[in-house]
Amino acid sequence: MRIGVIVFLAAVVLTGCSHLNINKNMRALKRVQPGDTQAVVFKALGPPDLRHDISDRRFVAFYQTTPDDSSDAPMTTTLCTPVAFDNGNVVAVGEDPTERWTQEEKERKRRLKIAESKRVRIEEEKAAGHQESAARQAEIDDLEKAVKPIPASNAALNLKLYRQLLDLDPGNARYRKKVTLYEARSARQKKARREHAARRAKERQRQTWKMARETRNKNMRQYTGNGTAEMAVHDMGKGSLYVWVKNVSKQIITTHPDNFILVDSDGDETRCRISDSLDSVLEPGSLSHGKIEYSPEILPKELIFQNRESGRVSKSFR
Repeated sequence: MRIGVIVFLAAVVLTGCSHLNINKNMRALKRVQPGDTQAVVFKALGPPDLRHDISDRRFVAFYQTTPDDSSDAPMTTTLCTPVAFDNGNVVAVGEDPTERWTQEEKERKRRLKIAESKRVRIEEEKAAGHQESAARQAEIDDLEKAVKPIPASNAALNLKLYRQLLDLDPGNARYRKKVTLYEARSARQKKARREHAARRAKERQRQTWKMARETRNKNMRQYTGNGTAEMAVHDMGKGSLYVWVKNVSKQIITTHPDNFILVDSDGDETRCRISDSLDSVLEPGSLSHGKIEYSPEILPKELIFQNRESGRVSKSFR
């Protein structure tokens, strides 16, 4: 009996204390205003019965203002009045922004994550750019060292290296000037080499021509023709030929300097000085002969004698 009385009295006491705390909270909450500091609120109300921490600067404190039907039931926010704090100050009393703040915090963290990813990417790109720039500069330094001892006469190598330098640093005016300079110089050198090679080839051809003159004359001194006229030629060297034209027909034919054409190794007609002795009227079996002179630089390919009476007769120098 005594134990039951004690339990009853304890319950009454606890219930009374609970109502006292609720009344205290309700009175104190009426004085809380937006802008109050956390320290002021906690001094007036004490620690909250429940607390929802949203972030390091936002939280909601809950103070009980509604009695609980059962002393054994856990405390819930439905029995409390919320006080919202942002950055240490009250921003709302009686309104629970937990859900909204939680969504805002998620969005803030998402944006922070995106911003951080962007920052990391930018830093990585900057680092990659610095590495690329450093590598490019190292390559430029190596090429500068390589091109420095090369003589200006070696236009091809200078042009190659300065083109590489210009590719690495397109805005460099000195590199562009050097490329222009060595392009022109290289073109002149290539042209000079081609001309020199052509002169050497021509000289070798001329020497071969001179050495073969004796053999060539053995063939050219033989009369050949078309049944009306025959021609024989002797190469005397140094741009001089001696020519014989024989009338092998039974009719009279003529020869004239205009009837002779000398063709060079390029297939072009060559200017010649032709002896007047080749201006003749030939009886059957008679000869006309004389000298034909031309530039010693020319290599003859073919001598042609041709007119209406005798037709065409030629001698090849090959």
